[in-house]
Amino acid sequence: MDSTSASQRHSVPTTTTPLSIAVPGLPALDLSKTLNLQKQQLEIYRELLEALAASEQESATTFPELSKSLVNHIGTLHKLKEDLQDIFTRIRALKTHFRGQYPEVYDYVQSLHVDELDDEDESTPA
Repeated sequence: MDSTSASQRHSVPTTTTPLSIAVPGLPALDLSKTLNLQKQQLEIYRELLEALAASEQESATTFPELSKSLVNHIGTLHKLKEDLQDIFTRIRALKTHFRGQYPEVYDYVQSLHVDELDDEDESTPA
C-alpha cells in the first residue's frame, strides 16, 4: 500500500480561521456563514420560547376563570334539563287526565294533530 494515509490523499485546503487553528485539519468551510445561520436559528428559537412562555402564562391565568364559568354553565344546563323534564311530565299527566276524562274530545284533537303533521310532511319537498 501507499505510504500516504487516506486523509492526506483527500486533503481539503484549510483556512486560518480561529476554529481551524484550534482544530488542525478542519476543512476550509465558510464557518462564519454557518455560525451566523446558527445564531439566527438560536434567536428564532428564543423568540418562540418567549411566545410559548407568554401563551402558557396567559393560559394559566385564564383557565381558572373559564373553569368557573364552565361549571356555572353546566349547572344552568342541568337545571334547564330538570325543568324540561318536569314540564314534559306535567304534559304527559295532563294528556292522561284528559284522555280518561274526555276520550272522544281527546281522540278528535289527536286526529287533528296527526293530520297537521301529515300535511307538513307532504308540503316539504323530498
